[in-house]
Amino acid sequence: MLKLIDEHFEEAIVVALMAMMSVLIGVQIFMRYVMGASLSWSEELARYFFIWATYIGIAYAVRKDAHIRVTMGTDLLPPGVKVYARVLTHLIFAAFALFVMYQGWFMVEKTFRFGQKSASLGIPMGIIYLAPFTGFLLVVLRLVQAIVIDLRSAGRGAAR
Repeated sequence: MLKLIDEHFEEAIVVALMAMMSVLIGVQIFMRYVMGASLSWSEELARYFFIWATYIGIAYAVRKDAHIRVTMGTDLLPPGVKVYARVLTHLIFAAFALFVMYQGWFMVEKTFRFGQKSASLGIPMGIIYLAPFTGFLLVVLRLVQAIVIDLRSAGRGAAR
Protein backbone atom coordinates (compact mmCIF):
# COMPACT_ATOMS: atom_id res chain seq x y z
CA MET A 1 0.00 0.00 0.00
CA LEU A 2 2.79 2.44 0.90
CA LYS A 3 4.57 1.72 -2.37
CA LEU A 4 1.35 2.51 -4.27
CA ILE A 5 1.00 5.82 -2.42
CA ASP A 6 4.69 6.61 -2.94
CA GLU A 7 4.51 5.98 -6.67
CA HIS A 8 1.08 7.42 -7.51
CA PHE A 9 0.01 9.95 -4.85
CA GLU A 10 0.52 13.16 -6.81
CA GLU A 11 -0.46 11.51 -10.08
CA ALA A 12 -3.84 10.41 -8.68
CA ILE A 13 -4.59 13.86 -7.29
CA VAL A 14 -3.62 15.63 -10.53
CA VAL A 15 -5.68 13.22 -12.64
CA ALA A 16 -8.72 13.68 -10.37
CA LEU A 17 -8.40 17.47 -10.42
CA MET A 18 -7.97 17.60 -14.21
CA ALA A 19 -10.95 15.26 -14.69
CA MET A 20 -13.17 17.40 -12.47
CA MET A 21 -11.97 20.52 -14.24
CA SER A 22 -12.75 19.02 -17.66
CA VAL A 23 -16.22 17.94 -16.54
CA LEU A 24 -16.94 21.40 -15.15
CA ILE A 25 -15.85 23.12 -18.34
CA GLY A 26 -17.89 20.64 -20.40
CA VAL A 27 -20.98 21.30 -18.27
CA GLN A 28 -20.42 25.04 -18.61
CA ILE A 29 -20.20 24.75 -22.41
CA PHE A 30 -23.36 22.64 -22.50
CA MET A 31 -25.24 25.07 -20.25
CA ARG A 32 -24.11 28.12 -22.19
CA TYR A 33 -24.62 26.94 -25.78
CA VAL A 34 -27.34 24.30 -25.48
CA MET A 35 -29.41 25.48 -22.54
CA GLY A 36 -28.77 29.20 -23.09
CA ALA A 37 -27.91 29.87 -19.44
CA SER A 38 -24.42 29.74 -18.00
CA LEU A 39 -23.41 28.72 -14.50
CA SER A 40 -21.94 31.48 -12.38
CA TRP A 41 -19.62 29.27 -10.36
CA SER A 42 -18.22 26.61 -12.71
CA GLU A 43 -15.42 28.67 -14.25
CA GLU A 44 -14.21 29.78 -10.84
CA LEU A 45 -14.14 26.23 -9.48
CA ALA A 46 -12.40 24.94 -12.62
CA ARG A 47 -9.77 27.67 -12.20
CA TYR A 48 -9.17 26.63 -8.58
CA PHE A 49 -8.84 22.97 -9.62
CA PHE A 50 -6.28 24.08 -12.21
CA ILE A 51 -4.28 26.02 -9.61
CA TRP A 52 -4.17 23.03 -7.28
CA ALA A 53 -3.30 20.64 -10.15
CA THR A 54 -0.42 22.91 -11.16
CA TYR A 55 1.22 22.94 -7.73
CA ILE A 56 0.67 19.24 -7.09
CA GLY A 57 2.02 18.64 -10.61
CA ILE A 58 5.32 20.26 -9.63
CA ALA A 59 5.77 17.62 -6.95
CA TYR A 60 4.82 14.93 -9.47
CA ALA A 61 7.52 16.20 -11.84
CA VAL A 62 10.08 16.05 -9.03
CA ARG A 63 8.95 12.50 -8.19
CA LYS A 64 9.43 11.44 -11.82
CA ASP A 65 12.71 13.40 -12.06
CA ALA A 66 11.19 15.33 -14.96
CA HIS A 67 11.47 18.89 -13.68
CA ILE A 68 13.24 21.51 -15.74
CA ARG A 69 16.99 21.77 -15.25
CA VAL A 70 20.12 22.32 -17.27
CA THR A 71 22.31 19.21 -17.29
CA MET A 72 24.88 20.17 -19.91
CA GLY A 73 27.56 20.89 -17.33
CA THR A 74 26.79 18.00 -15.00
CA ASP A 75 26.72 15.51 -17.87
CA LEU A 76 30.45 16.19 -18.36
CA LEU A 77 31.27 15.22 -14.76
CA PRO A 78 32.46 11.76 -13.74
CA PRO A 79 29.65 9.56 -12.32
CA GLY A 80 30.86 9.84 -8.72
CA VAL A 81 30.90 13.62 -8.84
CA LYS A 82 27.66 13.78 -10.82
CA VAL A 83 25.72 12.27 -7.91
CA TYR A 84 26.93 14.98 -5.54
CA ALA A 85 26.11 17.67 -8.10
CA ARG A 86 22.56 16.24 -8.24
CA VAL A 87 22.36 16.35 -4.45
CA LEU A 88 23.52 19.98 -4.50
CA THR A 89 20.84 20.90 -7.07
CA HIS A 90 18.22 19.08 -4.97
CA LEU A 91 19.32 21.09 -1.93
CA ILE A 92 19.13 24.39 -3.83
CA PHE A 93 15.67 23.49 -5.15
CA ALA A 94 14.62 22.47 -1.61
CA ALA A 95 15.80 25.84 -0.26
CA PHE A 96 13.69 27.59 -2.91
CA ALA A 97 10.69 25.38 -2.06
CA LEU A 98 11.07 26.13 1.65
CA PHE A 99 11.22 29.85 0.87
CA VAL A 100 7.99 29.59 -1.16
CA MET A 101 6.37 27.67 1.69
CA TYR A 102 7.54 30.25 4.24
CA GLN A 103 6.18 33.17 2.23
CA GLY A 104 3.06 31.24 1.22
CA TRP A 105 2.16 30.47 4.80
CA PHE A 106 2.03 34.20 5.63
CA MET A 107 -0.32 34.73 2.68
CA VAL A 108 -2.56 31.84 3.78
CA GLU A 109 -2.64 33.03 7.37
CA LYS A 110 -3.41 36.62 6.37
CA THR A 111 -6.15 35.53 3.96
CA PHE A 112 -7.86 33.38 6.59
CA ARG A 113 -7.49 36.14 9.20
CA PHE A 114 -9.17 38.73 6.96
CA GLY A 115 -11.87 36.24 5.95
CA GLN A 116 -11.51 36.80 2.21
CA LYS A 117 -14.00 34.69 0.22
CA SER A 118 -14.15 33.78 -3.47
CA ALA A 119 -16.54 35.78 -5.65
CA SER A 120 -18.96 33.12 -6.91
CA LEU A 121 -18.58 30.18 -4.55
CA GLY A 122 -17.98 32.06 -1.31
CA ILE A 123 -15.28 29.62 -0.19
CA PRO A 124 -12.39 30.93 1.90
CA MET A 125 -9.58 32.07 -0.40
CA GLY A 126 -7.10 30.70 2.11
CA ILE A 127 -7.95 27.24 0.76
CA ILE A 128 -6.83 28.36 -2.70
CA TYR A 129 -3.70 30.00 -1.31
CA LEU A 130 -2.83 26.70 0.40
CA ALA A 131 -2.05 25.21 -3.03
CA PRO A 132 1.51 26.60 -3.34
CA PHE A 133 2.28 25.72 0.28
CA THR A 134 0.97 22.16 -0.11
CA GLY A 135 2.56 21.63 -3.52
CA PHE A 136 5.98 22.80 -2.37
CA LEU A 137 5.69 20.79 0.85
CA LEU A 138 5.30 17.71 -1.37
CA VAL A 139 8.25 18.97 -3.45
CA VAL A 140 10.45 19.13 -0.34
CA LEU A 141 9.41 15.61 0.66
CA ARG A 142 10.17 14.29 -2.84
CA LEU A 143 13.52 16.11 -2.91
CA VAL A 144 14.51 14.59 0.43
CA GLN A 145 13.54 11.23 -1.01
CA ALA A 146 15.67 11.89 -4.12
CA ILE A 147 18.65 12.98 -1.99
CA VAL A 148 18.46 9.76 0.03
CA ILE A 149 18.28 7.68 -3.16
CA ASP A 150 21.21 9.57 -4.73
CA LEU A 151 23.38 9.25 -1.62
CA ARG A 152 22.61 5.52 -1.37
CA SER A 153 23.61 5.08 -5.00
CA ALA A 154 26.82 7.03 -4.35
CA GLY A 155 27.57 4.77 -1.38
CA ARG A 156 27.07 1.65 -3.46
CA GLY A 157 29.23 3.11 -6.23
CA ALA A 158 32.04 3.95 -3.80
CA ALA A 159 31.98 0.42 -2.36
CA ARG A 160 32.63 -1.13 -5.77
